[in-house]
Amino acid sequence: MDSEQRRIGLWSADSIDIRGGFGTEQGGLFDPVDMISDQLDIFILDQTENRLSRFDAQFNFISSFDIEFEDVLYPSELAMDSRRNFYIYSAETHSIYKSSGISGEMAQFLDLNTATGLDHCVSDLTFNRVDDFALLYSCNPTVHLYARSGKLIRRFSIDIPNPLIILSFGSLWLIINETGQLQLLGKNPIQLPIGSHNTILDAIINDGMLLVLTDSTLIIYEISNL
Repeated sequence: MDSEQRRIGLWSADSIDIRGGFGTEQGGLFDPVDMISDQLDIFILDQTENRLSRFDAQFNFISSFDIEFEDVLYPSELAMDSRRNFYIYSAETHSIYKSSGISGEMAQFLDLNTATGLDHCVSDLTFNRVDDFALLYSCNPTVHLYARSGKLIRRFSIDIPNPLIILSFGSLWLIINETGQLQLLGKNPIQLPIGSHNTILDAIINDGMLLVLTDSTLIIYEISNL
């Protein structure tokens, strides 16, 4: 996702097909801040418009719905559990909101303001295959693990500065920062070979591979070799 140009790049067969562009009409992207794919769907979170848009795998527009609350949310993080419920994080309210299904209404799920000693600096939110989820805090490098009910399970301090992304891999959690430092929870950090001038923007795990998007390249690693 190119948030500045409001475009999506579909990478297939070692080529990229660019779609989208600025627009406030159906299917247009105004202020995209996060994106997830699930099955054959692509979901994009629009921060300023407080809107979720759904596209198919060829980036044809399907539907959208507004995220409406009394307060302006400006959501920044988007995730989905195995039951296809959405979860969004808003730094404005320092809360997580949950939908009931793909197009269901959203309601406050978890108020994070009760946590002491942490600023509003959640950098990532993700679920594992049993619907436990992790919140990654960047300013005080910490991971908070929760059960699907929203009950806090455990807190972990991590050893890499300014963590950016947390990923689930089986029963493990993997954290990466923009300079390519990587840490499995409970293990020592390692350095990914990303090149001296590259900055990591995003990463996913797919079919046992770690795909890392930098500002200039897409790098694929075998997780067994990390």
